[in-house]
Amino acid sequence: MITTDRMAAVDANAAALGVPRKQLMESSGNAVAREVRAVADPGATVALVCGRGNNGGDALVAARFLKGYAVRVHLLGRPETIRTDIARENWAALENAEIPRETVTDSRDLDLGGPDGDDPDVIVDAMLGSGVSGGLREPERTAAEAINATDATVIAVDVPSGIDADTGDPTGGPGSVAVHADRVVTFHDEKPGLAALDADVTVADIGIPAAAERYT
Repeated sequence: MITTDRMAAVDANAAALGVPRKQLMESSGNAVAREVRAVADPGATVALVCGRGNNGGDALVAARFLKGYAVRVHLLGRPETIRTDIARENWAALENAEIPRETVTDSRDLDLGGPDGDDPDVIVDAMLGSGVSGGLREPERTAAEAINATDATVIAVDVPSGIDADTGDPTGGPGSVAVHADRVVTFHDEKPGLAALDADVTVADIGIPAAAERYT
């Protein structure tokens, strides 16, 4: 297992060893897409709810690997506020790939339903990753409630939004809002808190060199 602080160091070490975060994001997104394909047949409806950091960027990549599915990407916030260059590049790539996408500037306007108004078959929670403290704020709080209210299979990227990856507890304390994931795709190694969740956990190898854990 690996803690979130240690994982951040390993990510930095990987970049120093020639495997930049952009390359890791491509591998992470591919792993998320594989998890979607494992639970849903082609033609299924998939809603990807993305934050503006690299966790959201992983899901933006995943959308490109889901050819044959009815995919829609929901970005929580304005594109110009995406926090990293690599996530911003992957948002722009969706337009060139003609993948349906929308920006959600008011969480009350988040509509996860498909063209027929039904819940999607799969929802990918990529709002917030590990290392986040405090309870969910808007728009993530209302989005988490909307996700939890559906009958969709929920796949969380790295850790369910609102859950502490090191402890498995809600980041806002007992009873606070967090995404209830059915499955979690985490990267490189399992995080300590995931074992406490009622969810199937997949640990995806994303190509981080072994040396990234031995040297700083």
